[in-house]
Amino acid sequence: MIYRRYWKFFGLFLLLTVLVTGLAASYIGEKVRTTLLNQIKTEMQRDLTHTKNLIQKTFLRSPLQVSLLDQAAKELGTGLGKRVSIISADGHLLGDSAREPRTIDRTDDYSHRPEIIMAREKGYGQVIRFSPFMNTQALFAAAPVFRERLPVGFVRLAWPLNELEETVYDFRRRLILMGGLIGSLSLLFGIFLLWWMGRPLKEISGMAEQMAGGNLKQPLHLLPRSEFTPLARSLEKMSKDLRLKLDLLDGETSRLRAILLAMQEGVLVTNEKGLITLVNPFLRQVLGGAVTLENRTIQEVFMNTEFQEAVDQALKGEKFQRLEISLGWDVIRYFEVQVVPLISAHLTQGAVVLFHDITELRRLLKVRQDFVANASHELRTPLTAISGALETLESVCPAEGDTRRFLGILQKNVRRMVYLVSDLLDLSQLEDQERAERFVDEVNVAEVLKTALSGIAPQAQEKNISLSLDLTGLSSEDCSLFWERERIYQAIFNLLDNAIKYTPPGGKVVLSAREGEKEISVSVTDTGLGIPREHLPRIFERFYRVDRDRSRELGGTGLGLSIVKHIVEAHKGKVEARSELGRGSTFTITFPKK
Repeated sequence: MIYRRYWKFFGLFLLLTVLVTGLAASYIGEKVRTTLLNQIKTEMQRDLTHTKNLIQKTFLRSPLQVSLLDQAAKELGTGLGKRVSIISADGHLLGDSAREPRTIDRTDDYSHRPEIIMAREKGYGQVIRFSPFMNTQALFAAAPVFRERLPVGFVRLAWPLNELEETVYDFRRRLILMGGLIGSLSLLFGIFLLWWMGRPLKEISGMAEQMAGGNLKQPLHLLPRSEFTPLARSLEKMSKDLRLKLDLLDGETSRLRAILLAMQEGVLVTNEKGLITLVNPFLRQVLGGAVTLENRTIQEVFMNTEFQEAVDQALKGEKFQRLEISLGWDVIRYFEVQVVPLISAHLTQGAVVLFHDITELRRLLKVRQDFVANASHELRTPLTAISGALETLESVCPAEGDTRRFLGILQKNVRRMVYLVSDLLDLSQLEDQERAERFVDEVNVAEVLKTALSGIAPQAQEKNISLSLDLTGLSSEDCSLFWERERIYQAIFNLLDNAIKYTPPGGKVVLSAREGEKEISVSVTDTGLGIPREHLPRIFERFYRVDRDRSRELGGTGLGLSIVKHIVEAHKGKVEARSELGRGSTFTITFPKK
């Protein structure tokens, strides 16, 4: 395996060497060719100027003696080492250093040659083209010859470029040979280096594989000293740290396993996809024991859509979810389920679900509820009889005297007990209804508020309290929600009743509604006595009163706000209170639109 990797490395190295050497030879060779060619062009232009001046003198002395011009071309060509041609103004060859006089065809037309055209138009022409006479690429340069400012002919120089190409080719060949030599030496050095490094690397690799297999006690410090000594020390230190952390992890795992075994509450963990990864023995026993729970979803195991939605919300990052579920067939057990996200490195890695067994608590609540309901039913009949008897006695008693006064006190307290029994029965019915199916209908919000306001209006008039309704926060008066009409009416009426009771005459009570994107809130604001801040968290508890004497004087039972809370929570809403002592209070009920 190691040698196969070496051969891959060698092959890649050879490929890179060939590629780099080839590119360098091509690029540098082209640069050298360009430099040499520029030097030749410069030299050609200088020689052409010199030749033009000499030929011009010959033209002036004997413009029609072709033999003299041909002889001058040969002398100049021998001196310059270049081919010199003298061409007439109409394009005929008059002399050429590379041709014998008898081989010169005076009828040949050179006026169409690119260098002659450029010289005629621009005063100087220079091109590289193939020369049939020299059978190679050549550099041609031409310039006009003037006599009395009139062109009488052209001088042309030609230089074959085969020597240039041979020079560039030789340079490239030498560069490739040098690159190949350097690459071969580098490859040999690399082979030696890899061979020299391979042994300690092989030993360290073998020890690392054993560490990965669980054997962390490796004698890395016994390796011979080399450049890999710091690596060996680092690996040995890492193995010691890993042993310590693994021992610590084993201890924590053992403690966690013992805790999960001893817990009499259920624990369930899911991964980031919502699949179950861990179930403690208590919950496994509750769910049947033999059933495979791992790698299944909450919906598959518990068949509870609300539970699945709570886990999904936790996986999305919701901080805390709570609900109640029941498990079991023959014997039903009730559990309060708390779902929290499992967060690691600021990312949700799953969800942790805790199951608190509240079966006994539910049984005790049921016993209490049944007792309250039965006691209320039993008390209602004698209280009704006592109230009727007191009314009869009042009708036959004298209008004045202690007897009349005592009968009034009895009647007032009996009436208060009747209200108390009625509220207790309402609470019992609400608790039953929270666990049973509720009958809701699409209800117009504005209509319910107006009805509640008209129902409480007589009491407000008795105390000279101003009542007002503010519906500007609603998108329209046709806004509706799915409510149980009578219960919502009862909750709003109770809030209005409390506001009127604790608002002095001449005060003001405002019932308002506001519609948001996802919810609708209903608020009752008064200018009454206000509630001290320390009492606000407990005002929705049963029989809790801020001022007990004043509450009894006003005929309160201490159950009105508790009834409001039960009704609102049964509709998946929430109720809250804000108050400032001496300035009034605001009770707000919020209902979700969904």
